[in-house]
Amino acid sequence: MTPRIGITARFRREQLSHCIHRGYVDQVVRSGGMPLVVPCTEIALCEPYLAALDGLLLTGGEDIDPAHCAGPDRQGDYAYQPRRDAFELRLARNAMDRGMPVLGICRGAQILYAVTGNSLIPHIPDVNGGLVAHRASLSESVRHSVTLAEDSRVHAAYRERAVKVTSYHHQGLGEQSPGDVRWRVTATADDLLPEAVEAEGHRWTVGVLWHPELPADPGGPDPDPLIAAFVTAAAAAVTARG
Repeated sequence: MTPRIGITARFRREQLSHCIHRGYVDQVVRSGGMPLVVPCTEIALCEPYLAALDGLLLTGGEDIDPAHCAGPDRQGDYAYQPRRDAFELRLARNAMDRGMPVLGICRGAQILYAVTGNSLIPHIPDVNGGLVAHRASLSESVRHSVTLAEDSRVHAAYRERAVKVTSYHHQGLGEQSPGDVRWRVTATADDLLPEAVEAEGHRWTVGVLWHPELPADPGGPDPDPLIAAFVTAAAAAVTARG
C-alpha cells in the first residue's frame, strides 16, 4: 500500500491561500508516497487528519511565536502565525504520541523541539560568531556542510559522515530540558550547533534544520535519501498494522 504522507501547509494572508513548496510534494512522490496537504485549520481537526495519514512531514516557514518555546524574545514588528503555531504544535505532539513516523524540516524541526519543552536559539549569528552562515539573507539560502553521527537515521540515509545541505534559517535548537522526550543530536554544522535531532524511544521521529526538499539538482530523478527513508518508515508502519 502506498503510504499517505501529510504535508503541512503555510497560510498566506495576502493571497488568502494555503500553500506548500512543490519540492515537498515532488520528493514524497519520488520516494513512493502519496502526498496529502494538511492546511493549518481548527485544532479539533488534528486527530481526524492524523487518522487519515501514515506519516507526517512538518514543513519550513515562519518563526514560531516565542510564547511557545523558551529562549527567544518576541520581535515587535514580526508577523507571527499563531494559528499555524497552535495547529502544528498539537499535530506534532499527537503524531508523536501515536508513534507515527514524523519528519520535521527547518521550522518543522523547531516545532518538534519546542513542543517537547525545549528552547530555541533566537538568532544563530549572535552565538556562533559568523563561523557558519545558515542563510545568506531573508530571501537567500546557503550551502554548508554538516557532520552526521554514526548509528543515526540521518547517517543511515545518506551513508556519509559529512554532507552538503541547503540551509535557510536563523533560529537554532537551544538547551534541552528534562522531559518525556529525549532528543539525540545526530548532525552538527562546523560551528558545532545541532543540525539534526532524533527522538529516542520513538519509531521514526527526526528533525533537520536544513532543507532536503531543495536538493542541489532539483530536476534529478532520485529522491533525497532522508525523505525517502521517512517515506519507507511510513510504509513499514502500514505493513506492521496489517
